[in-house]
Amino acid sequence: MPLAIRTLPRMRLAYMRHTGAYGHPGLTELWERFGTWCAAHRLNEPRPKFYGFSHDDPSCTPPEQCRYDACVQIGVGLRTGPDVQVMDYEGGDYACMHFVGTGPEIGAAWAQMMTPGQIPEGWEWEPRAALEIYDEDFAVDPATGRFPCWLCIPVRRSR
Repeated sequence: MPLAIRTLPRMRLAYMRHTGAYGHPGLTELWERFGTWCAAHRLNEPRPKFYGFSHDDPSCTPPEQCRYDACVQIGVGLRTGPDVQVMDYEGGDYACMHFVGTGPEIGAAWAQMMTPGQIPEGWEWEPRAALEIYDEDFAVDPATGRFPCWLCIPVRRSR
């Protein structure tokens, strides 16, 4: 099944970074710390979208050097402090797939997206950060550990 193309807008994002292997328990800890920070800065209401940026390709980057950012959209003037930074995200086109599963299952879903024939015709991969989009009603099922999100790989029109 081909991936859906989505265009994401420019956004100002606050982010907290984890450096280490994707899929490491430190990512769960990162999201917990970031959620606490967001709540303290009243960024949880109304229910915002959260984003996860994977900056490095784990097939060619040592696991201990992989960078992942937990992000939330913000306005101007927010003071962030030493643990949280601000980025101006450029937006762009992405090939996306809806995922529902657990943290350990997400790596296989990312790999499936990269298999030949998945990207729609007329598009090609672009070397930018891949991202996860968590909807406003995001929740982890406490019984199964499953959660929904969109997995998005950057693309551009073929020449």
